[in-house]
Amino acid sequence: MYEPQRWHEILSSLEDNPQEQMRLLEAAGISSTTLARWVSGEESPCPYALYRLFCALPHHHQGLLEQVAREFALLSRGGQGAAHCSEAQEIAPVFYDRVLNAALKVPEPLRTWVVSNLVLQQASIHLDSRRQGLSLLIVRCMPPSRGGRVRSLRIALTNDSRRWQFSSQGEACFYGSESLAGHAVSIARTVIFQVPAQAPFVIPTPGVEPLVQDEALAAVACPIVRARRVAGCLLAVSSRQQLLAEERLALLHKYTNLLLLAFEPDEFYPVELIQLYRLPPLEVQKPLLASLRRRTAQLMSEANRQRHLLDISQAEALVWRQLEEELLALVAPAGESDEQ
Repeated sequence: MYEPQRWHEILSSLEDNPQEQMRLLEAAGISSTTLARWVSGEESPCPYALYRLFCALPHHHQGLLEQVAREFALLSRGGQGAAHCSEAQEIAPVFYDRVLNAALKVPEPLRTWVVSNLVLQQASIHLDSRRQGLSLLIVRCMPPSRGGRVRSLRIALTNDSRRWQFSSQGEACFYGSESLAGHAVSIARTVIFQVPAQAPFVIPTPGVEPLVQDEALAAVACPIVRARRVAGCLLAVSSRQQLLAEERLALLHKYTNLLLLAFEPDEFYPVELIQLYRLPPLEVQKPLLASLRRRTAQLMSEANRQRHLLDISQAEALVWRQLEEELLALVAPAGESDEQ
């Protein structure tokens, strides 16, 4: 019949658009050779990889999702069977190549954003292709200041699979020792949080509140570590307990390792120098954070009037430092605010 073959025809047509084909292959976590075997009928497609591929198609093809789900009984099987698909548990080699190329060829200061964006997008598709509820956050260490210590963390980039969007400022927030991310960074080890299955309410989780605390069932903070030096962490917050399945945790660690390429060597700090403060909740931070863009624009305008060279990334870094100082002044021990 014609209708059941529509998804085969879509796969075959990808050969006419190499750039789109590359994007979709990365979303599915498969190679071009595997796709060719699917199209020719030489190999039966991995149901979950195929489903991820169609999730990444433009919206006018989204009706094929239900067709694929019915044909492979994905809706009735739920999460079962994914463990039997080896490709669903691995990051495609073609994606490793793309990240490495970006890390080698994209100049600073764009390199950090490009690599981070690539990793978050792919991880979101891979771990939550049906967009059931997964927020990924890259949380980075603020540069050391007083006594050469790292005293806080901040969100650098977020991706919410349900909204399918990225943000570098819209979810701005500082984290400290009170947060899940802060704990993971301080001990350079992965930290897991979950709500008990029978809990009648969601336990408040410091460091998770900016996105989905009201419904979070699981959260994982994976530190970005190189030789006992830490740059930050990848924080995953999900409304599904499946995030804590062994194969998904393994994938999360692999994506965290890829984020090593998003940071410069001097952005990794010895664990013993990470001494985070306990910071106020987001509600207290919001008045300060609301001024981020205005302050950045004012700083660049002033630098331009004085004929100083200051790009937006440098201006933002200076403003983040100002905001951190003002926030820490609210919680710093007596007398410490005067230290340099």
